[in-house]
Amino acid sequence: MRDSKEMLDQTLLDMRSRCLSLAADLDRLDRGSKIASEPRLRQFREAFAVLLEPEPNRAERVQLVFSDKTPPPTRDKK
Repeated sequence: MRDSKEMLDQTLLDMRSRCLSLAADLDRLDRGSKIASEPRLRQFREAFAVLLEPEPNRAERVQLVFSDKTPPPTRDKK
């Protein structure tokens, strides 16, 4: 298994590119109509907070942010 420095050396440019792309997308949204209360953007803010936490399992926790939390439909019993 690669150590953290090797992994960073190999993935830094790709990670930087994805970060810049996301920043550009957010800038374009800001220049458009004001949709600050849009629930999907609130999910992104919540996901960004997860990314900044020094806790493990970030990918899983970010996935949970974007997961549908609507209860499943109930079956009518006859």
